[in-house]
Amino acid sequence: MKKTYILPTIASSAKLGFFLLCLMAFTPALFSQKVAHTSINKTNINLRGNPVILGQVTLNTATAGKVILRFDGQCLSSVGDRIVLAASQTTNWGTNDGCVELEAASADISSNPFSHTRSYDVPAGEHTFYAVAQNFYELIGSGKASIYGSLTAEWFPEIPGKAFARHQGFTFENILVEGAPRTFGSLTIDAPESGKVLVRFDGKCVSNYGDLIFFAASNTPTWGNFDGSSSNEVISNDLNHFSFAHIRTYDVEAGSHTFYAVVENFYEVYGNGFASIYGSLTIEFFPDTDGAAFAFQPINTQFGITVEGPPVPVGTINMNAPTAGKVAVNFAGTCIASNGDQVRLAASDHPNWSANDGCIQYEPYSSDHNRTSFSHTMVYDVAPGDHTFYAVIQNYEEYEGSGLAVVYASLTTRFFPNNSSAAQEPEAFRNIKISPNPASEFVHIEYPDLTQERFSMTLCDGNGRILKRFEKSEHDFSEQVQWELNDLPQGVYFIKLTNAEGTAARQFVRL
Repeated sequence: MKKTYILPTIASSAKLGFFLLCLMAFTPALFSQKVAHTSINKTNINLRGNPVILGQVTLNTATAGKVILRFDGQCLSSVGDRIVLAASQTTNWGTNDGCVELEAASADISSNPFSHTRSYDVPAGEHTFYAVAQNFYELIGSGKASIYGSLTAEWFPEIPGKAFARHQGFTFENILVEGAPRTFGSLTIDAPESGKVLVRFDGKCVSNYGDLIFFAASNTPTWGNFDGSSSNEVISNDLNHFSFAHIRTYDVEAGSHTFYAVVENFYEVYGNGFASIYGSLTIEFFPDTDGAAFAFQPINTQFGITVEGPPVPVGTINMNAPTAGKVAVNFAGTCIASNGDQVRLAASDHPNWSANDGCIQYEPYSSDHNRTSFSHTMVYDVAPGDHTFYAVIQNYEEYEGSGLAVVYASLTTRFFPNNSSAAQEPEAFRNIKISPNPASEFVHIEYPDLTQERFSMTLCDGNGRILKRFEKSEHDFSEQVQWELNDLPQGVYFIKLTNAEGTAARQFVRL
């Protein structure tokens, strides 16, 4: 007959004599940041009709948290077609800030960079996200496009002491942006300790011919020159949609900090000064104790550099990976190039770019309309040890300009340790069963492979307090524990199991 223990709840932390945060003691990889990424390489794909899924990624999250989803890259399309692109948790795109929209300038200058970000609060479990495209609204061209980019999903668990993310999406239509900086969004965070904050502002803008628009992710309600903003302008009142991206990083102390999405029409103010902004403000906080989790380098070549010839690294980041994992590398900002030159821009793990999703292609429309706002992402598997990542630019294929370019941008790297829970759990924990889940009055934890083993088991709430504890010896041949839940409020709870070989974690919901 199976031996079962029925254990009461530990009434309060006072009875324990101390307050424990057991979530921090769980397998680190289970509750650290997690990334899923796929490259998008679609050439001459038909986008007429229904929305087209260009790629998808799946995250299996150990607990509740926030997913920051980004689809960035470049789109080469047909004159007369408006192409809608979106990062989405469904197989469709949304209006307003739920997508970006692009149109080719001409048959020769048909490429546009783009960046679209979404945020989703997710429970524990499996979640799939999509990169979606469709030819919509304007259908005068062929309906076909080539799209090269990255779909990247980053999961941030809501656990004290870990990195976290915040996001705000917004839609503002026909707003006067001439005359003074205008704040379109703001987010305030409470940093639990010193660390770094990555602030990203991206999306789409609809503006007027003759107006140069500046965008900034900032820690003040204004923008700065050079790498302190990103900028772009439309080439006509018909071709008046474009995408933008700007990143800044700030060192912060523990405490409250506010960050802003700022827009202004400046320098060139020959239009009506109004714009519609459909964007995302994203905040990611990385505590200093995370070590290699995040690195950043501003890029400012205000006097111009020669980019004709071999590839030119304009930024580098050296990092030491403490374990095997993945590194997400992003190169985002503004490029000003010479009319007649075609340039490549890339985030890379070597001082060169590669074709298709391995770069952004940009060519100025004229000597006046000679800038673009861009974002390029690559994700690499890394072994423990030293690694170098690059921001690269090169004048390539078309050389009728001066061969000079100016780049105001940011190079960032984010490290994600490998976190396959199945690969890290001790074999004896693989067949542990939690039932029922969701639970109401009680929960059963069955451990059929541990009847003759010594291990410990604890139950924690979402704030990390230990509520129940069970210590099993090798002389105890029990196969399950039943825990009463009547005195627990509704919510998400975590079970940690530890033996001599390692640790595993499970989650259930109390209804």
